Amino acid sequence: MKRILITGGLGRIGTVLCRELKGRYITRSYDLRPQEEADENFIGNITDAEALADACADVSAVVHLAAIPGDADINLLIDTNIRGTYCVYEAARRADVPKVVFASTNHVSGMWEKAGVYATPDMPVRPDSLYAVSKAAGEATARFFADKHGIASVCLRIGGFSPKNKPGGVRSLYMLCTHRDMGQLVDKAIQTDKLFAIVNGVSNHPKAYQDLEAGRQWIGYEPQDSAEDWVQDFSAEEREKYEALRWRKLDRDEMLKAWTEEPPKRR
Repeated sequence: MKRILITGGLGRIGTVLCRELKGRYITRSYDLRPQEEADENFIGNITDAEALADACADVSAVVHLAAIPGDADINLLIDTNIRGTYCVYEAARRADVPKVVFASTNHVSGMWEKAGVYATPDMPVRPDSLYAVSKAAGEATARFFADKHGIASVCLRIGGFSPKNKPGGVRSLYMLCTHRDMGQLVDKAIQTDKLFAIVNGVSNHPKAYQDLEAGRQWIGYEPQDSAEDWVQDFSAEEREKYEALRWRKLDRDEMLKAWTEEPPKRR
């Protein structure tokens, strides 16, 4: 059985992955404290390259989740999300780990969402926050280490993830990634033979603004769940807002025009 290292193993997604991937992989958590759901634990800071290199020993892949979520002081984002991601890739290089799965975010394309545009992974990044900027830097780091050092990477632009495993509002009806689909997404990302890919990490929502075809084509991701399973639990007003959602699908010329000329519209 392959061994994988999960950085940020104590986080919301890390905890779920230790459960969802149990039996498929030997899970090794790397965090500031032990993760009871993991098979193995290494303790350390995400910017400690030496500790990370030790934790990378004998693993087939790193699932890099550790990060400061949401907006924070720019120095903290730089140190944890940008420098920390570099340290993970450098540790993987030193330990000859062939694959890193990088937890990016839908916020990297967040301004496309605000502009009402259907977003595919090959469109220019359009971050909606400094947090998203730090994750875009992580995607660039992944691309560099793939090209320079041959470390394969799949960057997952994860949508809405809830510990409760259900949508909490209208937006999450088209953004939710369920626990089961998150487990499959990471498993497929580990198994693919692609050198580099960026895929969107949401469940199978008819009204998603994030494209799922790239995930199907590049890593074989076939989401099983949809937040529409819960739509009847919402108020009539919320259901009406959800049903009214429309996203513009742009051809190349339209995309370039929107990229260079259109400010985002607040939805």
